[in-house]
Amino acid sequence: MSNYKWVKLDDMYAELRKEDFSLVSSFEVNEINPLQMKKLEENGIDSDFVGDGFFEPCRYVLTTFDTKMVEITAPLYEFNLKTGDYVLISESHTQKVNDPNEYGLVKSIYFRCCQEVATEQSKVFEKEFMEKSLDGISSFVTISSTPDRQPNYFYEQYIPTGYIKVCEKNRAFTRDIHDVVFIKSMDAKGKVVTIKVHDLYKGLVIGKGGENIKRIAKLINAKRINVM
Repeated sequence: MSNYKWVKLDDMYAELRKEDFSLVSSFEVNEINPLQMKKLEENGIDSDFVGDGFFEPCRYVLTTFDTKMVEITAPLYEFNLKTGDYVLISESHTQKVNDPNEYGLVKSIYFRCCQEVATEQSKVFEKEFMEKSLDGISSFVTISSTPDRQPNYFYEQYIPTGYIKVCEKNRAFTRDIHDVVFIKSMDAKGKVVTIKVHDLYKGLVIGKGGENIKRIAKLINAKRINVM
């Protein structure tokens, strides 16, 4: 196949390369959180963690569960350390490898799964916001700042647009779980806005000398915010 070349690594194995001897593309990502991992598995994508973090960066290589093996016939080369060039040693070498055309499929599924997780998390956020809200415009949501350790909480990275973080309070005995007060983003058009806040968070919402609530008032273009 004119688009590929083989490079001999040892007597038993050759590595498939592109025509310019660069590595054949495989879809890799640096991080996958538990929600994404589950979604990928549901969509037939396997993730293999590779790299030692020293000589090779740690990453996830994504492939389909039913990866198709194909036979590819192409010229075989060997790298000459003395000259620094690839030397042709056979016009025709045939070997089975994972289908290199899988890259595009895996890439599209990965980005679709990431979007689905973001959409689902956004719905979880908004549901919790409304369930705990006393006024419909402000509330607190329990979030995790480290999703790899806390897969049962809403993840901070998925906070939807349209909400402003007012303040946060760490859960006891953990640095990863926070109760965060949010207010819906709005244009108050210079009017007074009244919000109802749970007693536990009133001091944090107002802030020392009222500094925090004044900051939020400025962000939503309010004359002032009354906290009840």
